[in-house]
Amino acid sequence: MYVFRCRRCHAEVTGPVQEVALPDVDEAPAPYALPDGQEECPQRMAAGCFAFEPPPQQSQQLVPVSERRAVVIPRKAKVQGVLVNQGDVRDLVRSTVRGRLNGCCGLDGCDGPNLVCRFCTADIAVERSDCWTPQEVVLVAGAVEFVLAPAQ
Repeated sequence: MYVFRCRRCHAEVTGPVQEVALPDVDEAPAPYALPDGQEECPQRMAAGCFAFEPPPQQSQQLVPVSERRAVVIPRKAKVQGVLVNQGDVRDLVRSTVRGRLNGCCGLDGCDGPNLVCRFCTADIAVERSDCWTPQEVVLVAGAVEFVLAPAQ
């Protein structure tokens, strides 16, 4: 299990999560596409899980070795983001940049990071929660680092 942190101030921005395969975006329903009678749209990523988007090349080992030693996602890994469940996110608040908060029923995530670290205001993630988008949170790869989760 791992914990993602803000790269600027090292505040934890997720609870403990484990790596899984990247879910196919075409299999993630948007709220408008739900069958009649189903009221809640499922998150694209299961709770307690994360996936690199796109997955790093096989030659890249992105594995922290301790609770204190952080891994920064290297640019050569070509990872653009880290997909997490909205329920696993912590200490992130909506951006104050109005142009990033577009959407009719939620946030569409089309205009850059719309979630910031509540402690240092670094741009951390893109939330997609509008009626026409998959329900997801994607951490910006260059804005986060990750460590082994503390033993419970």
